[in-house]
Amino acid sequence: MNTKSPIVLLLEDCPVTALLVERAIMHELPHVRLLWARSVVEATVRAEGLAIDLFLVDVQLPDGSGLDFLWQMSAGHPTARAIVMTATALPEYEVHSAALGVLHFLEKPLEIPHLLSIVREALGATATTGADAEFSATLQNVTPADILQLKCLMRATTIIEFHSDGTVGRIRFEAGEITDASVGSLRGPDALSAIVGWKCGQVSEQPCVGAGERTIHGSWQTLLMEAAQRLDEGRAVA
Repeated sequence: MNTKSPIVLLLEDCPVTALLVERAIMHELPHVRLLWARSVVEATVRAEGLAIDLFLVDVQLPDGSGLDFLWQMSAGHPTARAIVMTATALPEYEVHSAALGVLHFLEKPLEIPHLLSIVREALGATATTGADAEFSATLQNVTPADILQLKCLMRATTIIEFHSDGTVGRIRFEAGEITDASVGSLRGPDALSAIVGWKCGQVSEQPCVGAGERTIHGSWQTLLMEAAQRLDEGRAVA
């Protein structure tokens, strides 16, 4: 019998929210080992060498994004599951929920009974068998496309750098639209397709200063769909 206590890593910079979550889990799920980190850097250190079962992360953090952090964690914790907490309204989320199905989103302020129910489900404390199980997917299914979609849904103006296997890719967002991408000698849609196909790596965010050259046009939904199609075509040829 497996008697291992599930490990939950809570990444939340707000002490009030973190304390509320910590007390609820300690009281209702005493068998769970909860680790609390206030920043991406601290969370990265705390996760090292541990078999994390569930990541419970905020989106906006002092030193980065919880979504970027999850992609970084996907390499070392591919079987972990994730719950994302956000106070940012995502009006289009329901429309795109199928594409973002790897992650489960909870809107702040948190409803503690609902949170506990979702945590139990994620940890397998309740029956979630079958194709409709919310947490059938794990972090190994998280891709750059998941991060890109959330940046677009949040209407971000920023530059995201992806590092994978010694290669660096950059994607520029302006008001939630993808306007430029580069990796190696590639630029524009070809570079975007290459980055979307990466499986693991590191992510960093940089301020978007000044007007940059626009090499990508069209809606981000169409762009990501075309990038996915290019990847499928490339695999078929290979």
